[in-house]
Amino acid sequence: MKNLFKNLKKYPLVIFFAVFLYALSVVDLFSPQYETSELENRDLAKFPAFSLKSLINNEYTPKIEDFTEDHFIVRNSWISLKSISESVLGKGENNGIVYGDDGYLFTKVLAADTTQRDKNVNAIGAFVANNPEFDIDVMLVPTAPSVMTDKVKPASPVNDATVVIGQLKNLVGNENLLDVTDTLKTHNDEYIYYRTDHHWTSLGAYYAYTDFMTSNGLSPRSADEFTFVEVENFLGTHYSKSKNFNVKPDVMTYIENDSEIEIMGTVSPIYDYSKLEVRDKYAMFLQGNNGFSTIKGDGEGKILVIKDSYANCFVPFLTGDFEQVDVIDLRFHSSSVRQLMLENEYDHVLVMYNSETIDTDIYVPKLNMYNQ
Repeated sequence: MKNLFKNLKKYPLVIFFAVFLYALSVVDLFSPQYETSELENRDLAKFPAFSLKSLINNEYTPKIEDFTEDHFIVRNSWISLKSISESVLGKGENNGIVYGDDGYLFTKVLAADTTQRDKNVNAIGAFVANNPEFDIDVMLVPTAPSVMTDKVKPASPVNDATVVIGQLKNLVGNENLLDVTDTLKTHNDEYIYYRTDHHWTSLGAYYAYTDFMTSNGLSPRSADEFTFVEVENFLGTHYSKSKNFNVKPDVMTYIENDSEIEIMGTVSPIYDYSKLEVRDKYAMFLQGNNGFSTIKGDGEGKILVIKDSYANCFVPFLTGDFEQVDVIDLRFHSSSVRQLMLENEYDHVLVMYNSETIDTDIYVPKLNMYNQ
């Protein structure tokens, strides 16, 4: 034993790192565990329940790895350090975010199992087919890489919206599919997508709004009829994941709108202005994501929007054209969509998702649930 300690003294660096790693493990074990990450705007992995079956099927170990990665001590600082080191080494990505030109950040998308995408596309197709008495539009909004193609570096693993839009077109046809890709590409020299966030800007949403209105024989209001308000220093979800050290903050925009939104019997302004003071400024739209919301507008007719968060900055444009704008987020809604449609006799129904969400969202099939 004496010889062991004597030999170890010859390697103080090894001893230091061994003690450091042990201490870090102990501190990490007893450090606070959080359910969500405000910085990354997502739920963190939960400690998985053990079962022999999950261990044998190699399902338990990956979940443990996800939990460890999500709850590692001073995780955000490590992400920042990793971002700096990989930039120095000339790497074009960090923590699932791909670096584009002019400060644009994109979600890293690898070739993967398309099972969920196929389920979602088929669910939307079935929804249109099973509700022939309603005027249904399906708008699958392409994310930034499919429109801001000049900002994407060659061979970058990013989303290609044309594939899933083509799938939907085969199922619902041109009559029900509203493809806004060409319209957005026409304006790709404008500020229609955020650099540091996965959402489009209110200007991008406006151009899609004009497409929706004209395709339904309605007259869209001109951009001059809206007042766009700018909010400085917006750092979105892509920055939160990559912690790119030389990032240029975005300017978030919203249109002035004094409409009120009702959520579970509570009436509030359509915007939650308090969110402009926190990191996730985009959460101001529609008071965040809610299962069912209803907005009284200044126009005529009723419209139902079934959506992901891309529609949150789109919906305010509709309030001047419709008397009632109802909004469903299937992640938090558990009632029959068809029954709601029959009760309200909507003039228009819009299904709106972005081309990345449709690949992974497990809630889209709820479109057709509880309808028997």
